[in-house]
Amino acid sequence: MNKRMHAIVKYIEPGRGLIDVGTDHGYLPTWMASHGYHGNIIAADINAAPLQKARENAEKAGVTDRITFQLCDGLEQCKPESVDTIIIAGMGGDLICRILDLAEWCMDRRYKLILQPMTKSEVLRYWLTNNEFEILAEDLVPEGGNLYQLIVARFGGSTRLSDGELFLGKKQICTDWELYEQQRQKLIKRFEAAIAGMEKNAAGAGLPAHRLYREILEDLERLG
Repeated sequence: MNKRMHAIVKYIEPGRGLIDVGTDHGYLPTWMASHGYHGNIIAADINAAPLQKARENAEKAGVTDRITFQLCDGLEQCKPESVDTIIIAGMGGDLICRILDLAEWCMDRRYKLILQPMTKSEVLRYWLTNNEFEILAEDLVPEGGNLYQLIVARFGGSTRLSDGELFLGKKQICTDWELYEQQRQKLIKRFEAAIAGMEKNAAGAGLPAHRLYREILEDLERLG
């Protein structure tokens, strides 16, 4: 498993079961089945080819009988009573929101969400905080020259985030403040470049997006 998967594993507790949505080659379910997890293990993917690869990897590890493979869109085939941990990793934050929107049963304190958005983490945080989810923890995982964000949430709480924190996360619940600062500086440069690009156009400084980006940049600078 790579660093991102190891970061996910540390938040998985013994329980009723887990589902890995968008399992791809099934490395996470296979690892969990091979390392003593006793709950239900579900590997789900919308595409047949990666799901077949997941079966093959599980077969090589001798754990095929421990994993249920579901060819489906998101959580549509998952029985709520079979799991207490929902893992959605390796896709855009907007797609993760859509998957959760279509599975209202996960809006229950019994379920822990472990989410790893590849893009649009701000969209995902906005959706979580506006649907009464509490963000319990955040990790930043360095891999391949990138910093990947990991969000752990549970329904039935509240997390207030400023505009900058929607993009960056809340420092108090981030496990590594040094990586948090790296991500903050990266985002500052991103918004500085976007603002500079707008200001090259005479009308750019008057655009609503320019004002919004300036507010987000100022908030990111305050979060240091």
